Amino acid sequence: MIKKSDIMLAVFFIAVGIVMLICLGIFRKNGSYVEVFADGKLLQRQKLSDSGTYKIETSSGTNILIIEDGQAYVSEADCPDKLCAKMGRISKNGENIVCIPHKLVIQISGGEEKKYDVR
Repeated sequence: MIKKSDIMLAVFFIAVGIVMLICLGIFRKNGSYVEVFADGKLLQRQKLSDSGTYKIETSSGTNILIIEDGQAYVSEADCPDKLCAKMGRISKNGENIVCIPHKLVIQISGGEEKKYDVR
């Protein structure tokens, strides 16, 4: 049987988790560059301020990277699951989009570094 104290404890932990997620989002700085890696090797590096559409071709397949309004996202992919196209827009330092079938990692880097370490 569930007690009132068990429910209160669960609500407390959920609230703490939400506050932590919000704080991590607030303290993360916008990045300056979009870096594209395939098989661990840097393919290209673009400024987040340079809007454009980039076709990324690897030996495993093709992805379309869009950079606009200081954000980057994958609009199309020819991988079976297309999860990389569903990952949304990234703009903060350290955020990334991963396409496992294409062995592709798109990440944001070069933003203002934090003066303290949050882990």
